Formats: sequence, C-alpha cells, structure tokens
Amino acid sequence: MDSLYLVRNGVPFDVAFSLSREDRLAWVVVLGRLDTGRAFDWATHTWSE
Repeated sequence: MDSLYLVRNGVPFDVAFSLSREDRLAWVVVLGRLDTGRAFDWATHTWSE
C-alpha cells in the first residue's frame, strides 16, 4: 500500500518499489504531511491532529 501511495503522489514506480521499509515510511510521512498538514508521531507511528 505504501508504495502505491508514493506512486500516486508522483514517485516513479521503480523508485517506490525499491525503497527499504524504513525509507518508504519516511517518504510516506513527508508526502502525507504535505498532503494533509497533519503531524506524525514517530514514537507511536500514528498521525495526530
């Protein structure tokens, strides 16, 4: 799911599917923050208001 989210947001398919789990999470957080404006709690791995 994460890789598909990245592709939907303009990350090339080959890049999105070649990222490690940790790097993929970091990219999702950055793009999610830009998309929603919400903060990400790294301690609990959850989005906050």
